[in-house]
Amino acid sequence: MKNFQALLAGVKETDQANEYSAHVDATWLQGRTAFGGLSTALIVKAMLEAIPADRQLRSVAVMFVGPVPEGDHRIKLRELRVGGSVTHMQGELLCDGEVAATVSAAFGKDRQSAASLAGPVMPDVVAPDAIQALPYIEGLTPTFTQHFEMRICSGGLPFSQSESADFSLWLRFKETGTADLAALIAIADVPPMPGLNMIKAPGIGSSLSWYLEFPQALSEADMSDWWFCDYRSQAAGSGYFHNYATIWDASGKAVMFSRQVATVFEK
Repeated sequence: MKNFQALLAGVKETDQANEYSAHVDATWLQGRTAFGGLSTALIVKAMLEAIPADRQLRSVAVMFVGPVPEGDHRIKLRELRVGGSVTHMQGELLCDGEVAATVSAAFGKDRQSAASLAGPVMPDVVAPDAIQALPYIEGLTPTFTQHFEMRICSGGLPFSQSESADFSLWLRFKETGTADLAALIAIADVPPMPGLNMIKAPGIGSSLSWYLEFPQALSEADMSDWWFCDYRSQAAGSGYFHNYATIWDASGKAVMFSRQVATVFEK
């Protein structure tokens, strides 16, 4: 079993221009594919290796095209434009030569500005230590969730036929180490998607597209620190859910905004 840091450390340049190698461990699967947070993090990790440190990640747009199985894969990068302060880059995760996921990202330098708006205030919620952790049950819960701890604050559990898709939870890695942007991206995709809690079992949920924004630089944090996620559905119909989320760090600072189009298959 490889932890998250080991998989990210395995992203290495190959002898081909703008190409990197990556590995997916079987314990990080969700059904027959790697969970989307890992696939995205691997591509962004390769991008961060190629981007100057003064250009911070501002936004990421992800399309999940096909399955990412266990094994060795390739990441192909392409600079779309390098401007005076912003770099646009595209990355593809290739499995057996086929595109499995694509990422378009914008990296920008800080700019002088007199305008400043505080991010959304974190809700006043119960501390994670006062909430029972969701169990990992082999063969029932997604395989990759064994690497994380989740504690539901509000809303219904998956397949509870809740009247609302909205929920909130605390979550963290079960490993320690510096929490960088790749780790934050993975954390954002750990929770079950809104909509699964409105249907009865059996059923399947899958992300179709995912968009992330990073409103401010990530403060020093550990992967084992708690992160709070408020996850809501804005609209749903015909098997598609339009969801959005805000993630706060342990200090109550909003560090990520997320939008997602997800599909739900009811059986």
